Amino acid sequence: MYSIGLDIGTTSVCGILVNNENGNVVKSITLDNNTFIKSDNESFKIQDADTLIGIATEIYEKLSENLTPTSIGITGQMHGIVYLNDNGEVLSPLKIWQDGRGDLPYKNGLSYAEYMSDATGYSLATGYGAVTYFYDTLNGLVPEGTAKFCTIHDLLAMTLCGRKTPLVHSSDAASIGLFDIKKNAFDIDTIKRLGLDASLFPDVCGGFEIIGHKGDVPIAVAIGDNQASFLGSVANPEDAILINVGTGSQISLSSDNLPDNKSIDCRPLLPGSYILAGSSLCGGRAYALLEKLFREIAERVTGEKVKSAYPAMDKIMENYSGEKSLNVSTVFDGTRSNPEKRGSISGIGTENLTMAALCDGFMNGMAEELYAMFCDMKPYIKSEKKLLVGSGNGIRFNAPLRKKFENLFGLKMVIPAGKEEAAFGSVLYSLVAAGIKSDFSKAAKFIKYIEE
Repeated sequence: MYSIGLDIGTTSVCGILVNNENGNVVKSITLDNNTFIKSDNESFKIQDADTLIGIATEIYEKLSENLTPTSIGITGQMHGIVYLNDNGEVLSPLKIWQDGRGDLPYKNGLSYAEYMSDATGYSLATGYGAVTYFYDTLNGLVPEGTAKFCTIHDLLAMTLCGRKTPLVHSSDAASIGLFDIKKNAFDIDTIKRLGLDASLFPDVCGGFEIIGHKGDVPIAVAIGDNQASFLGSVANPEDAILINVGTGSQISLSSDNLPDNKSIDCRPLLPGSYILAGSSLCGGRAYALLEKLFREIAERVTGEKVKSAYPAMDKIMENYSGEKSLNVSTVFDGTRSNPEKRGSISGIGTENLTMAALCDGFMNGMAEELYAMFCDMKPYIKSEKKLLVGSGNGIRFNAPLRKKFENLFGLKMVIPAGKEEAAFGSVLYSLVAAGIKSDFSKAAKFIKYIEE
């Protein structure tokens, strides 16, 4: 017996085949997400939704060749939306979480996102689906015939089971914005007060749900990739802190409390529990930017093409003590609350303008940004956190960065044995939704760690 998990990410799409008896990943397929569409407006970040669904469907077909899975789990990049007609057909590109139209000036010196936050009391940022929809409505960009919008992974679930209308899990609905977590519903009155058509917001469900079937195979409602990564990485949610470093980076932990601090992103997790999440917009790309800089310098000096600067960076950091590190703020893309904020490098002296000091400083900056978010969350945490879990390629392939987090949190970091944490979490969710596992604690026993 096997289950399939699918994850539509920002830069890649992956799928895994999981043995339901022991939780081992027996097959994994990852394809590039090369669907970005160039736009005349540099603030717009869009991808080809139909092509993305085609890539994910191709992965599913390869994984299910010669077998019938017992369940299908689905996850993907949160916040972004795609517009659909009343037959569930795609009317627009996917407007992803990195989309910047919400930061464009609107009125009274405020951006669209800032205006919405002030007018509603909800903490909203560019890239949130509700902000994208608000901008599109005011600028005539909502396609004619639009009946609903949803996330790209909701669209995949619809496509696989032949459903015409989306059903969005609360984990994704909260990421769209204008969502009342306590009521587990979009705030219809506030939506209407903004002059928006509330009927375009998708229907919402919570808990463990099946959206439909592909043949006789139950398909779980798609869940957000933040929650999926958490569920696929953390065997005991009450005890752990999850650090994910990939294209962006996030810190996530479980809480039974809804914080009264609006700067803390609180998202539905399992029934009766929430994820407190902090997100760095630049995240792992900060170190990628430094690698690109080193590579460019090497190529200009030598006149030869350099495939990658990472091996040299890794070697430099093997024996670096960090005593002469630089002070680096890695908020190169701003923050959710202050999109205009930018990073900085300071403490430069004649002795530390070196590759090693830059590498060390960048890693310090990446770790310290997430640790500061953790400090804001501390007052709303009841249980002591005893385990530090690391996920994402930025963690897996960078031992010095792992050490930075360990030193800050005072905890040993472990890494999930399975590399595709979000896809794995979607599988665990589907096992419960399909009744294969009676509750999530039993499904979570499949999570294994590699201690570093």
